[in-house]
Amino acid sequence: MHWYYTEGYLTVKVDGEEHKFSLEELIASSSVYKERRKKVQIVFILSLIIMGSMQYVGGGLPADQNIYFYIGYFATPLFVSGLLSFLSYLYFRYSKKEINKLDSMFKEHLSP
Repeated sequence: MHWYYTEGYLTVKVDGEEHKFSLEELIASSSVYKERRKKVQIVFILSLIIMGSMQYVGGGLPADQNIYFYIGYFATPLFVSGLLSFLSYLYFRYSKKEINKLDSMFKEHLSP
């Protein structure tokens, strides 16, 4: 696999076959990644705030408990928010109708 950049196009040569990608396509692909990352971060923060506030308002902060209770008390919203954000990442990633040709080409040739 060889690649070079000329006149606003990234040219990737794979098995004697040339594929050209415009600079606009590459920038659009990068902006999609940034948007997806921002959405996942928003899902994590919102779910953490909602679950933490529901937990605190629902029962308050318990007193005279073991240290392991408090670790679980504060870690549970983190784990559940992490799970929700991971599921949202999978949804945002695979809900894209059009697979990026450049990404798929590099994945094919870089995988063992």
